[in-house]
Amino acid sequence: MMDIAKFRSKSTLLRAGAGMGCAVVIVAALVLAIPREVHAIAAALVQVTNTSANPAVTEDISREASQIVHLTTLGKANVNPAVMTQLHEYIAGGTFGPGYVVPAGQDLVITSIEASVMTAGNNYLNLYDNTTIGQREYWYLPNVGLTQLQFPSGFVYPSGSSVYVYIGGQGNTQMVVDVHGYLTAN
Repeated sequence: MMDIAKFRSKSTLLRAGAGMGCAVVIVAALVLAIPREVHAIAAALVQVTNTSANPAVTEDISREASQIVHLTTLGKANVNPAVMTQLHEYIAGGTFGPGYVVPAGQDLVITSIEASVMTAGNNYLNLYDNTTIGQREYWYLPNVGLTQLQFPSGFVYPSGSSVYVYIGGQGNTQMVVDVHGYLTAN
C-alpha cells in the first residue's frame, strides 16, 4: 500500500512545478505583448548625445580634432632675461592667432613639447603660466637640434591661463618652441 505522506509530497511538488510553469508562460506573454513603441521609448532614454561642450567618451578626447591645440613661439625667440614669450595658436594653413589664453570653461592639457635649439651651449627652457611666479617646468637643452618632450598623462593649464616660455642660456641663444595638447571641459 502506498504511503500517504509520500503521496502528499509528490502531489505538492507537482502543483509547485505547474505553478512555476504557469508563471513563466505569463511573463513571456507579457513581454511579447509590450508594444514596440515602449521598447523604442526605453531605448531613447539611454541614448547619449556627444557634443564638444559635453563629450561622451567613446575614445581618447585628445584625438577629437576640434579639441587639439598647437601653440608656437612664432619663430625664433631670442634670450631676454627680463621677458617671457607668450605662445600663439598655430592655425592650420600657416597662420597664427593672438597670444593664446585657455578658453573659459575648459582646461588645456599639454602632452608634448618640441624645442629646436639653434645654438649649442647652456640652454634651458622654462614653461610658465601667466607670470614668472607660475613656473611649471624646466628643461636643460645643451645640444643643437630638435628635442621632443612627451607627457603621456599631460599637465593642465586651467581656464583663463596663458602659456609662456622663457628661453635662457648663452646671450645669443635662439630656439623655436612648439607645444601640443588638447582642451577638455573643466
